[in-house]
Amino acid sequence: MHSPCRRAALAASVCLLFSFAPVAPAEDDAVVVTATRTEQRVRDSIPHTTILTAREIRESGAVDLLSLLRREPGFEFTQNGGIGTASGTFIRGAAANQVLVLVDGVRISSLTTGATQLEQLMLDQVERVEIVRGNVSSLYGSGAIGGVIQVFTRTGRGAPRASAEIAAGGEDTARLRAGFAGEVGATRFSVNASAFRTGGFSAIRPELLPNANPDRDGYRNTSLSASLAHRFAPGHEAGLRLFSSDGRVEFDNDFGTPTERNRNSAELDSVLLYTHNQLASRWLSRLSLAQGRDRFDMFTDDNLVFRVRTRNAELRWQNDILLSPEHTLTVALEHLRQSVASTTAYARTGRDVDALAAGYVGRFGRHGLQLNLRSERYSDFGRANTHFAGYGFDLTEAWRLTASVSRAFRAPTFNELFFPGFGNPNLRPERSRSAELGLQYAAGPHLARAVAFRSKIADLVNPFPIVNMNEAEIAGLELSYRGVFRGVQVKVSLTFQDPVQRTAAGEAQLIRRAKNFGGLALGKSWGPWRVAAELVAAGRRLDNRIATFPPERVELRRYGVVNAVAEYRFSRETSAYARLDNAFDRDYSLVHGYNTQGRRLIAGLRHEF
Repeated sequence: MHSPCRRAALAASVCLLFSFAPVAPAEDDAVVVTATRTEQRVRDSIPHTTILTAREIRESGAVDLLSLLRREPGFEFTQNGGIGTASGTFIRGAAANQVLVLVDGVRISSLTTGATQLEQLMLDQVERVEIVRGNVSSLYGSGAIGGVIQVFTRTGRGAPRASAEIAAGGEDTARLRAGFAGEVGATRFSVNASAFRTGGFSAIRPELLPNANPDRDGYRNTSLSASLAHRFAPGHEAGLRLFSSDGRVEFDNDFGTPTERNRNSAELDSVLLYTHNQLASRWLSRLSLAQGRDRFDMFTDDNLVFRVRTRNAELRWQNDILLSPEHTLTVALEHLRQSVASTTAYARTGRDVDALAAGYVGRFGRHGLQLNLRSERYSDFGRANTHFAGYGFDLTEAWRLTASVSRAFRAPTFNELFFPGFGNPNLRPERSRSAELGLQYAAGPHLARAVAFRSKIADLVNPFPIVNMNEAEIAGLELSYRGVFRGVQVKVSLTFQDPVQRTAAGEAQLIRRAKNFGGLALGKSWGPWRVAAELVAAGRRLDNRIATFPPERVELRRYGVVNAVAEYRFSRETSAYARLDNAFDRDYSLVHGYNTQGRRLIAGLRHEF
């Protein structure tokens, strides 16, 4: 194992030992919904689930979602330059189009690429994040082979009050947020707006591509979230949630010229209308109508090169039936309409998906059980059936064993099916089988997990030519711990995996995925001060050499990056903070030929009125 990951492994081992020490009385666990689509304690979740709370997001000092997630177990990402540039997401080695991203439960993935522009999600709008690792297609349908990342935007609670935040830093970086949220009687509301900009740095390394434009590649983003909910009577609530992100990023073209100017305009938005009705003492009905949109424009020298618009419109009716205090049955009907409009002429411009899903979560003494079944019919390729079967056994009050088996699938994207000259309309969906075995320790402030997993993906789509010819197998071990030891907040993650792809030519490591990576975060508070530091590290990875076709493989070096945060509270309402990214100015690559963030300091001020 490479040295940065050896340090992370040692830290993981030490922190897991911490969890065996005497601890404080058990605290109420945070509640998550993504692992079952119903509420449960995070410690009761059978799939490996993590929640990132509003406090953790605030204390991280991070600007965007990718910076927050990179220290989480099983999570890797790539980026073609600085903040806002094109990114790729991996969970347990599964690719970006095999990881589902939801905002307030709304799917906003692109129908043409199958992925979500995660780089456009700024943390100023985010209240919490839930990550479910592993195969959960039986809950969410296509694209959840590697797992689900669900982002929840800000909501209102308590007495109405305004808040504001302002920050500035290196590379002409500026950040501004303002919000107003709270409760009035039976009505909750929240409105939050933010703006971010940075001058950035040149995305491409000039020593590798001398013809690329050497100027700085900046980024601007404006985001908005709003929510309104009213409780008409006990057990009866209706609400509306809105989210919008508008990002403008400059980038370098692999095959460009030194004077060429390239930029992208990317917009993500979602709207959710819902009603929750307690129709009987044991029957909760949840009806929702949602729409998620992904819009993308590419310009060269201010001339439009490419435009695409994707829309996901979904109607869902979920019924939660409480069979007894520890047994819940869920039945749901869904209709999804996906459509695309583009300057590219696709042979088809939409698909319809109808789904029937059923789930069960229950406990029998020390035994926990989760079962999910889902049957979907796609208008373009037919039926897809998935399942999840999970079991948990409480060895003691603190120790728990978990195990699960599941099946998932990914529907072909419209680029894969219909892109002129390259698409293959006869593609079959990718299909995955997964199994995992876990050991958990949860007591007081400590939560530690060790999870062994294995996934096999059949009918993997080959990028060129586009055919179902490949197979992938990803096996690994996740170690994670979070808790408090002697007043120090500790968070550790370490992942070992073997992500391989098999073709007629043989077996190879999947590109841009490390065999070992991890993160360590330490935080300490005393008086008005809080200081924290984090290390993220990864071993070697393979990638395609920049600007070569057909692709030629090249090795990316291992790396370890340290970030630091300090906060000072003047009062309960006012605080100042500073975040230092890449404190030791480490030079490394996430994508061959592209630069990453160097040392940068951002300082800011928060206030609640």
